[in-house]
Amino acid sequence: MKAKAKFRFFYAAIAAAVIFSSCQKVSETDGNIGFVQIAPSETVLQTAADVPESSSALSVSATASQTEISETVSAVTTRETVTETETETTVTETAAVSEAEITKVTIQYESPSEALTLPPETTTEAAETTVWETAVAGVSDINLNGSNTYSAVNFSEQKGFWITYLEYMSILKNKSESSFKKSVETYFDNISALGFNTVYVQVRAFGDAYYDSSLFPSGEQFDGTIGTKNSFDALQIMIDCAHARGLSLHAWVNPMRLMTAAQIKDIDNSYQIKKWYTDKNGTYIVETGGRLYLNPAYSEVTSLIADGIAEIVSNYDVDGIQIDDYFYPTTAASFDKSAYSASGTALSLSDWRISNVNKMVKKLYSAVHGANDTVMFGISPQGSLENNYDELYADVKTWCSESGYCDYILPQVYFGFENAALPYDKVISEWSGMVTNRNVKLVIGLAAYKIGAADSYAGASGKNEWLNNSDIMARQIASAQRLPNYGGVALYRYESLFVPSKDVAAYVNKELENIKK
Repeated sequence: MKAKAKFRFFYAAIAAAVIFSSCQKVSETDGNIGFVQIAPSETVLQTAADVPESSSALSVSATASQTEISETVSAVTTRETVTETETETTVTETAAVSEAEITKVTIQYESPSEALTLPPETTTEAAETTVWETAVAGVSDINLNGSNTYSAVNFSEQKGFWITYLEYMSILKNKSESSFKKSVETYFDNISALGFNTVYVQVRAFGDAYYDSSLFPSGEQFDGTIGTKNSFDALQIMIDCAHARGLSLHAWVNPMRLMTAAQIKDIDNSYQIKKWYTDKNGTYIVETGGRLYLNPAYSEVTSLIADGIAEIVSNYDVDGIQIDDYFYPTTAASFDKSAYSASGTALSLSDWRISNVNKMVKKLYSAVHGANDTVMFGISPQGSLENNYDELYADVKTWCSESGYCDYILPQVYFGFENAALPYDKVISEWSGMVTNRNVKLVIGLAAYKIGAADSYAGASGKNEWLNNSDIMARQIASAQRLPNYGGVALYRYESLFVPSKDVAAYVNKELENIKK
């Protein structure tokens, strides 16, 4: 549960805690250090009443429009970038989904689902009644130094779903607390019934918080305006609903991306990002592509990002923190020209930016483990290695091989088997070869949003792959499971599978059937 006391975070104290905790790591267990592990097995999580009388395994609502994902590429044959940018039309379509259209999907399993791997002192007889009560639902104490004593629970095979701010447009915006909770329960029931065990919930998308924060203004999707005081705590509701179903919950943060200039002008002047917008616009905060971004060249900026993550881990019983692929938003030298000139570095601009991102990532890793050393810190970069280095300045090879950067790496391998430039099997093999640090888990991100659609960025060989096949997701999961350092899979995103548009619903149904086999 969330701590009652107000957040008080002293970074020097956290740094000291990190140094101390790094000396206290327990020995490796199942590829993780210092984490409670749960091994996947097979117990049914739903009740008999949830199973339909017919032999049909699925019941999927196809009445809602699926939000379109816009994809941008520098060259069709070499790279692909998935963005969360929505057109005005598609946002309206998503927001118009009624509560009645969020339909529970029931899947009938012939075998059981997930049993818990218990601590040595816990007997199997007590598993069903005590494990989650003691390991997950217990009250957390926040120490004076900001540390959370909650024991995070994660899985040896992470099978995750992303829940995005796009989903919030349907289930959170202008909704009551009870309505939001009911929708979240339906979401998590469907995820659990599919045999998945982890949810990544977006808690800060544009410098706006879907939790009680003293550092960032309230999220836009509560009522359509950033900074309006939210009437309930969305993150706490999602944590409670996830843990009640035996799901691990990771809070997903976009570290550098902020709101627009028009939006930041309306937030309270007490927020640090507003002060920087007023006093350090163009340095600490830079506008590019119609949106504001924090500049990681400055230690004060990366400290605010780290403090924001530590605030979550200190005050909430999350099982993980995840950041995604929004690092440098542009390759233009103008973005950080003054900082680069003032640095006096002998590094090239590219190498200097890579160094800045690496310093930020290490600081975030330390902030997470300083607040609660059992919580996992994960990074979800783009699937293309070339994009990571040439466009985002993300040093993924270092993160995968050296200690102190992340506990899991989750590349977004949003490519089919027949993709002309980036065929799926080749890409995941490259990632597997890079993950040489045995304490870093490899989880493969998959593009559920492509089911039933033409893939214009896959070249001639792969353009119709998602139209001509109904088992791509199942085959991709099976292929990932054959990797020597396989740590799981994750699907982007919930509505793509459980609230599909009418034109792809038949394809989605078949994919779901194959996934659950």
